[in-house]
Amino acid sequence: MTMSPGTALERAEGVLIALRRCAAEEAFAEIVGAARRHRLPTAELATALVRLAAGDATDGDAGCAARYEWSSLLHQPSR
Repeated sequence: MTMSPGTALERAEGVLIALRRCAAEEAFAEIVGAARRHRLPTAELATALVRLAAGDATDGDAGCAARYEWSSLLHQPSR
């Protein structure tokens, strides 16, 4: 799944809006905050969140961070 950074961020925001029932601004802030905490590029973490939500493999640092941050929302083990 290859996405442009903007598309990844929009889709990741959509995932969080659906799961948390929050505003787009809150979803964006959550993704940016998590990227800062894990010292990852925002688009990379957004892509990992979209992949995680789709049930695709999420390897590497971004995948690990996405599982840590959001696996409980998706009812998936954080490993």
